[in-house]
Amino acid sequence: MTYGSTPPDSRTRWAEAVVPCIDVSAGRATEPAGHPGLRDPLDVVAIARDYARDGAATLFLDVLDPWEDTGYLPGLLHELGKTGLAPFVSVQQGVLTSLTACERLLAAGAAKLSVSTSMAEEPGLVASAATEFGGHRLLGVLNCAADGHGGWRVLVHGGDTPTGLQATDVARRYGELGLAGILANSVDREGTSAGYDLELTGAVGRASGLPVIASGGAGAAEHLAAALDAGVASYVLVNKLVHSGRATIAALAQALHAAGPGEGDGT
Repeated sequence: MTYGSTPPDSRTRWAEAVVPCIDVSAGRATEPAGHPGLRDPLDVVAIARDYARDGAATLFLDVLDPWEDTGYLPGLLHELGKTGLAPFVSVQQGVLTSLTACERLLAAGAAKLSVSTSMAEEPGLVASAATEFGGHRLLGVLNCAADGHGGWRVLVHGGDTPTGLQATDVARRYGELGLAGILANSVDREGTSAGYDLELTGAVGRASGLPVIASGGAGAAEHLAAALDAGVASYVLVNKLVHSGRATIAALAQALHAAGPGEGDGT
């Protein structure tokens, strides 16, 4: 999941390590962005353009609509392609509805499709998609909560529905399928601004052997630096921290450059 050949100690490298997320419904951001100068703060492409201008390389597009209501997505992906960002697309909480639907979005410009709910409910379809399109076109997502016994249970449907699956077991299967990487999201940390669950991130990476995007709990640049510096994450996902305008990708990249984390992050 490496983008470009920029030296690893540059500001550009750190900007590329930060993956902004936009929550989308009916083709619009679900909450207004706090970016200065936006004529339409719900315009997904305008928001993405700001992230690209700041040096981001990747965008996680979290599409909340069910598949049958995503007719707008090919057009949106085409426009996002003009920003230079590589869109990672999650539809309906990581559901893959069919190989045909997957092919349509990949052809329209999705760099990777995320799988989460389908891995728990239709693992055969995920395996077929990995075979059909190549595992590198899929990103595994794990929404997890601590189980109270030193592990993490997997939740699906956006973190609303618990399963009997352990995060490390699913991560291992993602690795066996050769997926591009794993987004390890701590449901316990979401919205807390308390920092990522680095134990979860590290455990998922070790089990899978794949690059990991830390997710859930980012509230400041030092949280991003901690994940990268610990070597447990290759990338860090940010949502409200940058969507709200409290921080910019450029400012976070500058802080990471100054801190100099991630020398052994494996990217």
